[in-house]
Amino acid sequence: MPELQEDLQALADRRAAESSGDFESVLVAAKTRKRRRTAGLTVIGAAAVVAAVAIIPTLRPASSNAPVAGSPVPTNAVAPPVVETQPSTSALPKIAGPLALRTSTVASGAQFVVAFPDKAVRAATFALFSAAKPDEQLYTLVAKVPGDAMTPYAFKLAGEMGIGLPSYTGPGPYTLAVPKGLPAGAYQVCTLTGARLCSPLTVK
Repeated sequence: MPELQEDLQALADRRAAESSGDFESVLVAAKTRKRRRTAGLTVIGAAAVVAAVAIIPTLRPASSNAPVAGSPVPTNAVAPPVVETQPSTSALPKIAGPLALRTSTVASGAQFVVAFPDKAVRAATFALFSAAKPDEQLYTLVAKVPGDAMTPYAFKLAGEMGIGLPSYTGPGPYTLAVPKGLPAGAYQVCTLTGARLCSPLTVK
C-alpha cells in the first residue's frame, strides 16, 4: 500500500506541474502526442494497403490453367448435344404362320380368296410384297366388305395415303383383288393385323 500511495502522489505532482507550467510547454507536449498518434495511424494504414495488394492476386481466376477432367461445365460453355438413336419402327413382325389361299396362281386384276387357319378376327386390309424383297411393301390390298361396292381394291403406299380404309373386321375368308397391270412374277401376300400370316402368290 505505501508503494501505491507513492505512485498516486507522483502522478498528482506531475499533473500539478503541467497545469502550473507555462501555456507554451503544454501546447508543445500536446502537439508531440498528436504527431505520435498520426505517425502510428499512418504506419497502420500502410500495412493495410500492403496486405490488400498481397491478397488481390489470389482472388483473380487463373486464365491459363487447363480444365481438369471431370470438373463441372462452366456456365458460359456450350454443352455438346446428346444424340439419341431411335429404334426403327419399320421392321415387320415375324411370320407366325401360313395364310390359306384357295388358289396360289392368279392373273393381273383377278380376284382370289384368303382364309385364316387360326380363325382370328382381323381387319380387311392386307399387304402385297415382291418375293425378291419381302420387307418392301408394294401395295395395300383392301378385301371385299359386305355392302361396299368399291371393294375389293389395291393401292400403293406412296402418294395415296389420303385414301380412307374401311373399319370392317371379321374372321374371314376375305376376297382380294390383284392390282391391275401388276407384272407377272412371284409375290407374297400377308395380313396387316393380328399374328402375321403370309403365303406365296404367283401372278401370271
